[in-house]
Amino acid sequence: MCMSVEDRVINVLESLCGISSIDKRHTLQRDLMMDSLQLVLLLVSIEDEFQIELEESDMNPFDLFRVVDVVDLVERY
Repeated sequence: MCMSVEDRVINVLESLCGISSIDKRHTLQRDLMMDSLQLVLLLVSIEDEFQIELEESDMNPFDLFRVVDVVDLVERY
């Protein structure tokens, strides 16, 4: 069974944050308590998980506010 992009993004976030039951509406900084280093690690982890190379314009972690923003970013690739 193939996992959806959303499920795969949530799995990456759960392993980075050590939090289970992440919802796509959660905010990265407020709800998941991610700091700037974790946000950068998230982008690197997303590239690894999906075998993509993000454009430099997409590498600003502060453009990502919610889990759904990360899903949308991946789906553009």
